Amino acid sequence: MSDPVRTDEDKKEEILERIRKSKKDEGMDYADYRGTRIGIIVYAAVAFVLVVFSVPDQMNIVYAIISLSFGWVVGGTFSYYRFTKKKIFLICAIASALVTVFNAIMALR
Repeated sequence: MSDPVRTDEDKKEEILERIRKSKKDEGMDYADYRGTRIGIIVYAAVAFVLVVFSVPDQMNIVYAIISLSFGWVVGGTFSYYRFTKKKIFLICAIASALVTVFNAIMALR
């Protein structure tokens, strides 16, 4: 007896079953990737504003670091929100954006 010929449908089912058993969530990996990209862009934009509009010895460095850090968080949490549509990520992104702006203003005072 010979093995029956496997159809494309059988191959698809086998691949889907392997993916279902996998612990890796490619959607969350994609959200991480996008969040990192957005975080870098926000980080660079805030850093640019802080450098251009401040004199280094007059800038409050603690506020600047907090602003940059939360700028990075904005990117990650907003990306997670776009992927999962969970409101908690949107709330965190908005709160982080507000903290970023507030601390950037404080750093430039």
